[in-house]
Amino acid sequence: MRYRTRALRAAVRGTCKAGMTATAFAALAVPHTALAQAQPAQPQMRVMDEVVITARRRAESAQTVPISVNALSGSALETFKIDNMDDLQSFDPSFTVSAASGRPNAPVYSLRGVRPTEAIYGQDPTVAIYLADVVLSPAKGSNLGMYDLESVQVLKGPQGTLFGRNTTGGAILMTPRRPDHAFGGDLMVGFGNYGRQEAQFGVDLPVADNFAMRLSGKFEDVDGYQRNVAPGPYYGDRRGGGETRSVRLSAVWDITERVENYTILTWDEIDLNGRTGVLQAVNPDSVAGSAYGSQLADALERARNRDVHDVESDMRERSDARVWGIINTTTVDLSDTLTFKSIAAYRDVTSTEVVDMDSTYIVDLLTSDPQKTTLEHGSLELQLLGSALDDRLEWVTGLYWYYEDGVEDSPGNTLAAVNPTNPFMQTAVMENHSYSLFGQASYQFNDQWSLTGGIRWTYDDKELDVSTRNAVSCQMFDGTGTALPNDDCWFRLSESFDQTTGTVSLSYTPSDDTMLYVASRYGYRAGGFNARASRPEETEPFDAETVLDLEAGLKTDWQLGNWQMRSNLAVYQQWYDDIQRTVNVLVAGGVPGSTVENAAEATVFGVEIEQEISPTDNLTFKFQYAYTDPEYDSWTDPASGRDLSSTPFYFTPEHAFTVTALYTYPMQGNAGILDFGISASWQDDVWINSLNTIAEIEDTPREVRHAIQQEDYWLVNASVAWNDIMGSNVDVSAYVKNLTNTEYSVGGIQLYPSFGISTKVFGEPRTYGMQVRYRF
Repeated sequence: MRYRTRALRAAVRGTCKAGMTATAFAALAVPHTALAQAQPAQPQMRVMDEVVITARRRAESAQTVPISVNALSGSALETFKIDNMDDLQSFDPSFTVSAASGRPNAPVYSLRGVRPTEAIYGQDPTVAIYLADVVLSPAKGSNLGMYDLESVQVLKGPQGTLFGRNTTGGAILMTPRRPDHAFGGDLMVGFGNYGRQEAQFGVDLPVADNFAMRLSGKFEDVDGYQRNVAPGPYYGDRRGGGETRSVRLSAVWDITERVENYTILTWDEIDLNGRTGVLQAVNPDSVAGSAYGSQLADALERARNRDVHDVESDMRERSDARVWGIINTTTVDLSDTLTFKSIAAYRDVTSTEVVDMDSTYIVDLLTSDPQKTTLEHGSLELQLLGSALDDRLEWVTGLYWYYEDGVEDSPGNTLAAVNPTNPFMQTAVMENHSYSLFGQASYQFNDQWSLTGGIRWTYDDKELDVSTRNAVSCQMFDGTGTALPNDDCWFRLSESFDQTTGTVSLSYTPSDDTMLYVASRYGYRAGGFNARASRPEETEPFDAETVLDLEAGLKTDWQLGNWQMRSNLAVYQQWYDDIQRTVNVLVAGGVPGSTVENAAEATVFGVEIEQEISPTDNLTFKFQYAYTDPEYDSWTDPASGRDLSSTPFYFTPEHAFTVTALYTYPMQGNAGILDFGISASWQDDVWINSLNTIAEIEDTPREVRHAIQQEDYWLVNASVAWNDIMGSNVDVSAYVKNLTNTEYSVGGIQLYPSFGISTKVFGEPRTYGMQVRYRF
């Protein structure tokens, strides 16, 4: 069993390094030397790549697994310069990344329309990010692991069985490159516009026959694509860039022929210079409009008459994070059919955010002073994997424990010039524990039929202490509206949640190249508390949300003449219940706030199509299309009784698609290989009003609703690489992102009906650069 496991791991590494995956291209899977030498006298039958995934905690071919999963190999990530989650959107139309308040270190992830309102402290995500099978929570800092990877896998739909944190939208799995027992590595240096300087490296260090290490790192400096044009001490400051420093050390120790220990140490530091919004609309009949009407009108006029990447701010914005962690995976082959695995992890996160939320240089309209978050989380997962009945039955069972605790201090100023007591401090102290038992088994009846079933029981225990104070008094109130005493200015909240979730699927394989399947999964997202609560009615815990889906799919490889084709189709329906939604409120003094409620239920219908076409060994096209149609079945405002069911799902395009092409040209003699790549993604118009229900939308005049919408847009990226230059180990590449310089928004602050302003945060303009890579 030990030797079979090693062989499989070697095959997985080879596939990931040499081959493009289901979302990329078959052409990259053909080694360059083979391309240069392959000159067949007559057409030969070609076979599409076998894409290896670990979505069911085993190494399997993606075309044989009855779930919808998208995967990108490490070579694909390098070719198309996918170095953060934002870039991943261009290669999966079902996946979106946004920022509710423009915070670059607090992204919000969505799959198939299932998305939290914002990345808020103490609330579980709908899409979890994993590194080496360990969840990265919270979302802050989750972008930092996107380097030196073997693959990235996008698992769509609720994950309620095999992964540590139950999620209702999906999961993203990042798999780091493992140490090799032969010395080698690569070094990349690059530069680009907006002052970009970057370097990456990865080195395999064999220490002994049974012990190997890999040291890798990423260093990046970018001035930023925004320029502050506000008069004052911060005039000319660059925004939208910063510094990143990341190092990862991993070690594999084959203690015996049957025992392996795999340890990963990570350290990441990111210092970003913020990402400022642009004022889009001002409500003259609002709290802000009454206090600063003429100044806001002037600021709005200035914003309308300048480039969207020229911004106004009277403060130095920051978005910093310090993250370190350790992951240890011990695998023991108890027999040829039974394996024990232990996955233990610890992660420590410290972050600081400073955001000028009003996007003007009007003093103290709506700003956040340094928001400081410290959080640690750890987990332990014990798995037992086995096979029986001549390998027709494969199963896994296990136990999981997770904890997180930390403190978030959120000071801010709102209309401080009008009401000097409005500068405030919100503090949230969190401690959460989660426990679960799980099991899943797959039975192969014969060569054609297979049945999979799994179940998980999860218990979540949550505690949250919250406090809000202004400059003179406690801003926590009892049931009569009386402020709590200054020496006891806290709400101490606790609640527990438990849920049984699971999955079942049936697959039919009429031939080696075709599979049809039907699957259903049930996932849940634990309930919790409103970390901004200041009154008893805001302290009621909100319930867990759940998603039950039904998915039917087809995966097939086929040929049209000598053209190799891969066609994948998934059609699904999701029943989305007790949806957790954060909504706007105004509290005493006109201060904007929010509360969390369960928005009844919704249904999401969707269709996903993937078509890969490889006319030759050198040329591959990839087309992906996603149709997503979410709709609330019912949602009633608990305060007013108003029907909110026509509220749109924000950041969810109804239609989205990507088109990608890669051409590989072997040059004559020993000159090298030329790779040409281009990708284009388009998405339908979306609502970006994360905190707005249909009530706020209807209260927003039509002429300013553009502030809470993003029209449909294209993003086009291109790259060219000259690899193995003149037979050497040197590669040179050039790239451009957002080739057409499209203006598009990724989030903002939408408080027009309540506080009185709406802003947008815009994504990166055209960027370009060059990279030189040396392999040894």
